[in-house]
Amino acid sequence: MKSKFGCTRHVFLTKKYAIKIPQFRYEWKHFLQGLLANMQEVTFYTTKDERLCPILFYIPGGWMVVMPKCHPINREEFFNMDMKRFYPHENNESNSKVVEDWDVPVENKEDSFGWYEDRIVALDYGN
Repeated sequence: MKSKFGCTRHVFLTKKYAIKIPQFRYEWKHFLQGLLANMQEVTFYTTKDERLCPILFYIPGGWMVVMPKCHPINREEFFNMDMKRFYPHENNESNSKVVEDWDVPVENKEDSFGWYEDRIVALDYGN
């Protein structure tokens, strides 16, 4: 099992799952922000937007979120992504062809995205 530490959450990566819990490593504020990040992911995922990595299980209150483990994208895939798919309102473009008409709250960085089934999804949308 691998483990990754973010500023507000700790992510355990198993063979099939990514398990996100609030970060106890730093200060109390970061722990609370980790709870909020998990709750935000659950709230956004209720839209069933295909741009988001699915949530398979969660504990209410932000205590834990379980997602499928996705294959990381590489640098070339990241730079060739259609970012308008995730940020249709960036640069105030009003004629977006994106089905979902809201910006995904995901940081624009390579490790925030991954392959789920046959599409690239946002993995960390609990900012």
